[in-house]
Amino acid sequence: MLELVLKRLLAAIPVMLIVATVVFLLLRLAPGDPARVMAGDMASEETIAAIRAEMGLDQSIATQYLRWMGALAQGDLGHSIQSKLPVTELIKTRLGPTFALAAWAIGLTIALAIPLGVLAAWRHRSLADRGIMAVAVLGFSVPVFVVGYVLILVFSVKLNWLPVQGYAPLADGLAAHAAHMLLPTLTLSMVFVALITRITRASLLDVLGEDFVRTARAKGVTERYVLFRHALRNAAIPIVTIVGVALTALISGVVVTETIFNIAGVGRLIVDAVLARDYPVVQGTILFFSFIYVLVNLLIDMSYVLLDPRIRY
Repeated sequence: MLELVLKRLLAAIPVMLIVATVVFLLLRLAPGDPARVMAGDMASEETIAAIRAEMGLDQSIATQYLRWMGALAQGDLGHSIQSKLPVTELIKTRLGPTFALAAWAIGLTIALAIPLGVLAAWRHRSLADRGIMAVAVLGFSVPVFVVGYVLILVFSVKLNWLPVQGYAPLADGLAAHAAHMLLPTLTLSMVFVALITRITRASLLDVLGEDFVRTARAKGVTERYVLFRHALRNAAIPIVTIVGVALTALISGVVVTETIFNIAGVGRLIVDAVLARDYPVVQGTILFFSFIYVLVNLLIDMSYVLLDPRIRY
C-alpha cells in the first residue's frame, strides 16, 4: 500500500506542473490588463505603467513564469493584486464554508443515492424502479443554477422557511448552520444523487445476474443477505469510481453554488478573482482544486485494493 501511495504521489508531480503551466499561460494570454483594472478608468498611462512594473507584468512571459515557478517550489503562491494578502491566507480563510458545503453534499449524496440505487435494482421494472429512474433523469438534466434559484424561490421567497443566502458557521449553533446549508446542499447534491443512483442500479443489476448470486439464492440465503453481502460488495468498485468522479465534479459545482447563495468560500473567491483579473489568486485556487482532484483519485485507487484483493498495481 505504501508503494502505491508513493507511486501515485510521484506521478502527481508532473500533472501539477502541467496544470500550473497551462493556468499561467491561459491567464497571461487572455485579453485584458489587470493593471488597468486596478488603476481605474480615469487613471493615466503613467500610473498604469507604474502598477504594471510593480506587479512584474512589464517583464517577458518567460521571466514571469520562471519567477512564479521558483516561488511555487518554495510553497509561495504569491500575493493578491487587490488585497495584497498572501494567496495561501486567502484560501485558508475561505476553506471553512467550502469544506462544510462539500461535506454536507457528499453525506447527503451517499445517504440518498446508494439506497435508492439498491432499491431500484432490487425492484427492477417495478413502479418504484421506474419512479426512481424518472427522478434521477430529471435531476441529472436540470442545471445546478436552475435548481438553486427554484429552491430559493419556493423555500425562501414564497414559504420564508430558510434564509436566501449567506453562511453560518457551526459555532453559531447547529440549527443556524443547518438552515443556511440546506438549500445549497440540495442544489449541489441533486445531480450527483441522480448520477450515483443510476450507476448503483446498473452495477447491481449486472451482479444480480451472475451465477454466484443464483447459487446463493438456491442455497436458501435470504434476499437481504444476497443483496448486501454478495451483490453490493461485488458491485462496489464501479460505485466507488463514480462516487470519486462526483467528488471531483463537486469542484465546479461548489463554484456555482457558492455564487448563487453568496457563500464566502473558495469557489466564490475564484469567481471574484477572475472578474478582477487577480492572477495570483486565480492561479493559487486552481492549483488548490487540482491538488484536491489528485488526492481524491489517489484515495479511489487505494480503495480498489481494499475492496478487491485481486487488484494489484
